[in-house]
Amino acid sequence: MKEIKLIVSAGYHDRQDCPVSILVSKEEKNNVLEGTYGLADEGGVIIPVQLTDQGDQVSLSFLVTLKAGECRTYTLIQQDNAVNGVEFVQKENKIDVLTGSRFFTSYVYDPMFAKPYLGPVMGTYNQPLTRLDFNVREHPHQHSVWMGIGDVNGIDFWNEIREYGKQKQTHINCTAGSVSGVIDSEKIWTDFTGRPVMDESAKLVFYHMPTTGRYLDIESTFKASYGETVFGPTKEAGPLGIRVAETINVSKGGTMINAYGAVGEAECWGKRAHWCDYCGLSNRQLSGIAVYDHPENDGYPTYWHIRNYGLFAPNNFYFTGSRTLEEGESVTYRYRIYFHDGDTVSAQVKQRYHDYINPPKIEII
Repeated sequence: MKEIKLIVSAGYHDRQDCPVSILVSKEEKNNVLEGTYGLADEGGVIIPVQLTDQGDQVSLSFLVTLKAGECRTYTLIQQDNAVNGVEFVQKENKIDVLTGSRFFTSYVYDPMFAKPYLGPVMGTYNQPLTRLDFNVREHPHQHSVWMGIGDVNGIDFWNEIREYGKQKQTHINCTAGSVSGVIDSEKIWTDFTGRPVMDESAKLVFYHMPTTGRYLDIESTFKASYGETVFGPTKEAGPLGIRVAETINVSKGGTMINAYGAVGEAECWGKRAHWCDYCGLSNRQLSGIAVYDHPENDGYPTYWHIRNYGLFAPNNFYFTGSRTLEEGESVTYRYRIYFHDGDTVSAQVKQRYHDYINPPKIEII
């Protein structure tokens, strides 16, 4: 096999378990698609690498930890044993997600619920980070992590009161891997009677991170497949929604802070920020959830619909007005969720945002 070498440059920022990838050309493709591989640095330290066929190319994905300004060379090598990275366990109407053979969360698409959700989400100490309680009366529709919009052509896909909208799962596919795992899904958003309103294609990427946190990248594309689609100026929107665990919320002693240093609902709600973090104690472990907005999203940086009682959602529609898609048009929203140990400072929430929007540079040498 022809030797493949990469050089990774950290740039201006420290990197910790930072996801990166590069495409290998068609000429190299036949050399790297079979077997299990790793990347060996100059000192002989080997890290997992995940290979994904991309037609005429193959992508190499891995996680790097580097100091600012550091460059490191890696050589692609074959290995005997595969790493237990991200695995999926199919069950009835749900998929359990495991990282390093440990339960992380479940993707639930049971038709008894109005919309799919992720939950419960567990931290690295097996502590709950989100609320998933089907017996509560306070905002009972807020199931852990979900996608929803409170006004799509006048239909409420956020709350679940009276003639609410529903999301029907039509296709799902899982791809496990040593570095990351992907759930691809297709949904039709319908009115209460089942009439189609719009389509959603979603990709959830779960990373196997060996240290003190877990990343989830979300990419959802909404398409006006059935006529003009209007996202109304509703407060009840995300499209991403999260309900943090009860003991983490500000009302129970937790902390919310945004990228500008604003603290609490009074300073963060309705304000623009590139990210927000919500942290507190869960099972006596200091833990948190940060949400990173993507530069390509509409209205970047987003406004935030974030509450002391535990709701956590980026929201542009209420503050910037409605968004109209003509028939056939689509819009994509991307976010990274960082489920972390520690508080905002110790988890390096600010620094790790650059891993998302300003990743290291990679070259084949």
